[in-house]
Amino acid sequence: MLTETFIADVLHIRDAALADRLASIAERLHLSKGELLIREGEPQTRFVFLVEGILRGYFLDIGGRDITDCFTYQCGTPAVSCFSIGTSSAISVEALTSCELLSLPNDALTALMEEYPRLLWDYNRMLQQALRTHWEIRTMLCQHTAMERYQWFLQTYPALADRVSNKYIASFLGMTPVTLSRLRRALREQAAPGRTQQGGGQP
Repeated sequence: MLTETFIADVLHIRDAALADRLASIAERLHLSKGELLIREGEPQTRFVFLVEGILRGYFLDIGGRDITDCFTYQCGTPAVSCFSIGTSSAISVEALTSCELLSLPNDALTALMEEYPRLLWDYNRMLQQALRTHWEIRTMLCQHTAMERYQWFLQTYPALADRVSNKYIASFLGMTPVTLSRLRRALREQAAPGRTQQGGGQP
């Protein structure tokens, strides 16, 4: 996807002058599978949007265990690792597949926000969406059973169930890979009778 097309059709920037300014400061990035976009504790010097691929945000707990915090896979989603431009990243962000991204340097983006209030409004809207997603995840993890959490994941992230390692999904949902395997087997067994009945009248 061309940078100009992404800005117009994905970010919905209709002001031609602003779109041209954004295109002039934008940089296209490519990450190979397993490559880090940013490491926890590093300053986030650029605002990055996913164009294609799957990203995973994660941090290390006090015991050094890798905890998956979030997934990014939809075109146009910001790869946000902190909530303030220029502050230290709260998580590391890793490419789970080959990824294409569009990057905007913070200094130039901040200057454009001062010149174009609509851009600042869009930035605040993205932060609000990120907060809503964060609290939805926290609520799901704290107030629902393991099966409910996994079913929520299947509904919320339908494109990821067969593309992301079970250990990352289990970590994201606050369970062990063994528990996740049991849940998946239970759902397959529940679905099996239905498939048998549907196919029972066929030769």
